[in-house]
Amino acid sequence: MALIKDNKAQTDTWQYLDEESPDFSHASIINLEYWQQNKSSLAQKNKLGLRVLGDTEPSEFIDELAQFDLIAIEIPVFTDGRSYSLAKTLREKYNYTGEIRAIGDVLPDQALYLTRVGFNELELASDELREIALEKLASFSVFYQTAAKAS
Repeated sequence: MALIKDNKAQTDTWQYLDEESPDFSHASIINLEYWQQNKSSLAQKNKLGLRVLGDTEPSEFIDELAQFDLIAIEIPVFTDGRSYSLAKTLREKYNYTGEIRAIGDVLPDQALYLTRVGFNELELASDELREIALEKLASFSVFYQTAAKAS
């Protein structure tokens, strides 16, 4: 996977947790179900990220939002806009200032729109797609509408 963070190519410092043999020596992204089953033992972990589907209701994790340095929102297919709504809700309604990562079916043509609603990280399938997305992000320097911001 290729990562863009804050409109720049980055090396990913996060790992997706392998539930069969959990290793929390690095910053780890866990899914919502694993969090709900193990939250008492996970609350002491240093850097923790939460992976949710775009149709997840914020009420399922919002009370524990401060536990997470990153929220990874999965886009199942590029035509599913619920991930956009969830990112915007986290930024604007719940004032979440941590990282919000788009994962799944992320296309370069979506890059600008994703960052405008509150995603500050985009996980793309290849370095080639990342370069195309970076070009798309650099295409505009001025906007008429306001956007959701991470801070």
